[in-house]
Formats: sequence, C-alpha cells, structure tokens
Amino acid sequence: MATGSVTTIEQFGMETIDAVSNLVTANRYLQAVVLLYSAIDTLAWADLASGDVTRSDFCRWTTAYVNPDSKLGCTAEDLYAARCALLHSAGAASRMTREGRAAELWYVTSPHSVALLEARVRETGANAKVLYFTALASAFAEGVMQFNDDLELDTDRLARCSERVRLWLRFLPTKLVSERI
Repeated sequence: MATGSVTTIEQFGMETIDAVSNLVTANRYLQAVVLLYSAIDTLAWADLASGDVTRSDFCRWTTAYVNPDSKLGCTAEDLYAARCALLHSAGAASRMTREGRAAELWYVTSPHSVALLEARVRETGANAKVLYFTALASAFAEGVMQFNDDLELDTDRLARCSERVRLWLRFLPTKLVSERI
C-alpha cells in the first residue's frame, strides 16, 4: 500500500486536505465540506472486509477516527445526517434531522462566528449545532493519520484494506499515457 515512504492512505488524506485547501482559497466551502464527507465515506469503505459502506460504517469510522464528540461538539450521527443533507440537497436538513434523530450542522468559517451562530440557534429554537469548518478539516486530517497508524499495527486489516484500495481510480498524466501507448 505504500508509495515510496508515504502510504496510499496517507497520500489520499494529504491530497484530500490539499483539495479542500484549494476550495477554501476559492471560497468554495460547500464543495470543501462535501469533499470531506465523501472522503470519510471512502475511508470507511476501505476499512470494510467487503460490501458497500453504510451509515453504520460511516459512523463507526467517524467515531473511531474523527472523534466528533470531543473534537467537534457533535455526534457521528450528526455528521452522517449532515453528509446526507449536503450530498442530496446542498442543505442542512436530512431525513434524520427532520425525524429528530440527529441535529442539523450549521457551519462557520471563522472561530469568532461560533458564538454568534450559537445565539441564533438558541433564538430560533433550532435543533442545530454549530461546526467550525477548520475544526472538521483538522479532525479529518488527524483521523486519517490515526487510521493509517492503526492499519500498520494490524497486518490482516492492512492486507484487507490494501486489496480494497487497489480498486480506487487512478489518473495518469496524459504524457505518461501517451508514452505507454
């Protein structure tokens, strides 16, 4: 699974954070959050023995590696509900939030805005939690590194994950493709 001294999982994490950084620089926070949730899905899938990733897989991986309760002030279920809301409607409400099984996540891009938006949540009585975007990106990055470390300690799990990661799409620069033809 290693590419040089960096593993495929580490490379995926670094490329994801780099892409998120590029989106943030372009003021594309919605797309950056979508990318983070998609990457969590991908890593939860890579950690499976077989099959497709489910809500419980997403929540299990998120609980283990993003640690949202202590790092973000929300639950793995809140993150999954937010993932569904963003991917399906680019909004904050999902079936889980409408049914009261998770809180909506309202995002801020500045730590100074947290208190202001939390006051708005209280004023409106919304079932919402305020999430500082940078904290989410940081928790994801730390989670990827911990996941990678855990894989290195469990050879069976590493082998299983490596087999799944081999199925990831790879993109080659046009120059390399034309040289091989």
